[in-house]
Amino acid sequence: MNTLLLQRFDRLEHVLCESPAVRYYHITYSAVTQFSGQIRVRASLVDGGLLEVFEYVTVNADGTLHLKKYRYHWQDAGGNLVRRWDTAAHHRYLPHAPHHVHLSESNIEGVAKPPDVSAVIALVEAHVRVKDL
Repeated sequence: MNTLLLQRFDRLEHVLCESPAVRYYHITYSAVTQFSGQIRVRASLVDGGLLEVFEYVTVNADGTLHLKKYRYHWQDAGGNLVRRWDTAAHHRYLPHAPHHVHLSESNIEGVAKPPDVSAVIALVEAHVRVKDL
């Protein structure tokens, strides 16, 4: 097992555990080897929404980590998409493909770099706070 991969996934879990926007979460899949790791998490949000996280991380030759595939899917309590960041190759025309974010079912933008799970949670927390005011 790769210690850096384990630390990354532990950090992801810590961010979810500490977030006031997350009611509870469940790791549905996790696998770590010396050269790669995958994790899938399903988190229920305090406003009734849902956040699903998938990361596939590989280890470069120099020992650094590379986020090869990801999906951060956030939906509201009604099941409507709020945002989804992913690397699915179905939007090759976008700048920085395959990295992109779905802002709605029909509004999609390229993103220069993958978001960090901390940034995703910060957006969720800001949205929950605004709704509760």
